[in-house]
Amino acid sequence: MTVDNSPLTIFGVRIDGLYALSIALCQLSILMLLTTSCSQNKKHADKEQYTCPMHPTVVQDKPGNCPVCGMDLVLKGGHQHEAKIGDEMGYLLKPVNATVISSIKTITPVRRPLNIKITSTGIITYDTRTLTTVSSRFSGRIEKLFFRYNLQPIRRGQKIFEIYSPELLTAQRDLLYLLNADNENSQLIDGAKEKLKLLGASEEQINQLISTGKESTLFSVYSPAEGYIINSNGNVSNQNELEVREGMYVTAGQIIVKVANPKNVWAEFDLHSGDQAHVKVNDPLQIKIEGTEELDAHINFLQPFFKEGQSFTKVRVYLSNGNGKYRAGQLVSASFDKPSRDSMWIPVSAQMNLGTRKIVFLKKEGIFKPQEIVTGSQSENWVEVLKGIDATDSVAYNAQFMVDSESFIKIKK
Repeated sequence: MTVDNSPLTIFGVRIDGLYALSIALCQLSILMLLTTSCSQNKKHADKEQYTCPMHPTVVQDKPGNCPVCGMDLVLKGGHQHEAKIGDEMGYLLKPVNATVISSIKTITPVRRPLNIKITSTGIITYDTRTLTTVSSRFSGRIEKLFFRYNLQPIRRGQKIFEIYSPELLTAQRDLLYLLNADNENSQLIDGAKEKLKLLGASEEQINQLISTGKESTLFSVYSPAEGYIINSNGNVSNQNELEVREGMYVTAGQIIVKVANPKNVWAEFDLHSGDQAHVKVNDPLQIKIEGTEELDAHINFLQPFFKEGQSFTKVRVYLSNGNGKYRAGQLVSASFDKPSRDSMWIPVSAQMNLGTRKIVFLKKEGIFKPQEIVTGSQSENWVEVLKGIDATDSVAYNAQFMVDSESFIKIKK
């Protein structure tokens, strides 16, 4: 067998003999091992670096979740192709509670003169100026009531309750003692009679005490006026509920009941703060009481007040009720007509009341955004817009349709 000892060329280098060939092969193997090791080290280093796309400061050497936002960690330094989003798709990156996508009906605000018609509902109540108060002039215990329910009719001079009072019993005994022991002392006797009168005893009761010569343990109280029994707080909403009961103790000066005069009543209405600036005393209005015809009246009294976090104005109209046509508790409606005003108006359905703020859904570039507005007067199904939108804006006709909960809406300030 013949061995070929011809020169060998590797990577451009001439190698003579088998020994030189062996050396070259060893060097080539070493070079390949080094290259592989570097490549593996690089891959190993890349695998050990994981980070959060939203929080680049979060870095760890193994896969997992971001401790800040919970997103999956990705390889740090990895090359990823980002999708380019044009202006027409920019709304997809916005929060879902900042825009609403829909194809519902829209309207534009209307600028025109419109008669302001304010409507309100109220109730018939008694004129508090004619209420007669029945109070106890002494402390004691109510033994018997002669009325059973609220709004029970009563006559002047009718007995309404009987009361036991140690103070009144002592005053009766003092008068009887003076009459028996010193009946010539008219000054003391007159003083004892006057004390009984101050405690509420009538002249007839005092004469009966003197004629019988025997004190009464129960003292009768009679109605000083004719009308209807109502509770001491004037509440007529529940006709079967009374605040006073048999057996209850009362103190001197405590109001027991009130007697309302049915010949004078009020029609009372509450107006919201947006409407109160358009009404004043003596303004005309139309009143409709259930079961009766519509009548023309005038505003007699205005009283601003604050209730449950909102400001109102109480409108009061005095009504004569000599024939008893009106009853306390009857529902009544009123309408106030004001002169026309050139303003910007939108339908009431286009606004959403969030309590402290009112919004509309403004349509721009095919999407709806909540926009806060400032409203003024309301005329039937139209509401006046003072600030927030322009006459050329397009808003959703039905704002309530846009959301299912007011917590969905986030308005930027």
